[in-house]
Amino acid sequence: MTAPTLAYESDLATIWLGDARDVLPTIPKESVDLIVTDPPYSVEWQSRRRAESFEQLLGDGDNDDDRAVISAVLTQCVRIVGQNRHLYVFGPAEALAGQKVSEVVELVWDKGMLGSGDMTAAWGPQHERVSFCTSKFRHAGETGKANVPTRLRKGSVLSFTRPTGRKVRHPSEKPWPLLAELIESSSRRGDLVVDPFAGVGSTGVAAILTGRRAVLVEKDPRWLPIAVERIKAAEAIALQGVAA
Repeated sequence: MTAPTLAYESDLATIWLGDARDVLPTIPKESVDLIVTDPPYSVEWQSRRRAESFEQLLGDGDNDDDRAVISAVLTQCVRIVGQNRHLYVFGPAEALAGQKVSEVVELVWDKGMLGSGDMTAAWGPQHERVSFCTSKFRHAGETGKANVPTRLRKGSVLSFTRPTGRKVRHPSEKPWPLLAELIESSSRRGDLVVDPFAGVGSTGVAAILTGRRAVLVEKDPRWLPIAVERIKAAEAIALQGVAA
């Protein structure tokens, strides 16, 4: 297994090229404020609707090995996120099975348009599930709860139009305003947000543009140049706001 490589580092963001199973163990326990991530969970997604089709994502297979990798990464996420702090994991809730977290609440991302899938079916997919939960990592007997910022009693349907056409840089890219909604609902300015399946860095962009910091990990080198470029652009915007 190739050792992780530091692809980019600044005061606001750190980007690693490598396996999250190697990177996350180097992060101290309960030192992170929020996890927002989209694992390649048994989708086997491959584009056939673009002039240049995307190849299948690394780790995006419906088999026990890929699921075990994702489970191991999420275990590390639970370890590093603060007590009673939040995790948002795109995909089926079963990805969090067996983790030391609270009961999972399922949110729904309404994409605003039909997605890909079986084009012969009468109904097309227009939504994606997001699992929300709280870390319960500490052993029994430890006291104290983090004063977690959150917008209480919000609706469970999040309506944000997904990227389309030439704006699509990654086959499972999420719109950064959607991620900003999650980040602002579960963290404060200056907090640290981690995404171990970073893709083209949308979580990092959302974190920086909402005044947070980000650590991103991505093992597929195809996406790193795009992620770095987007993070630098978001930092430039954020710095302009500070200067103003």
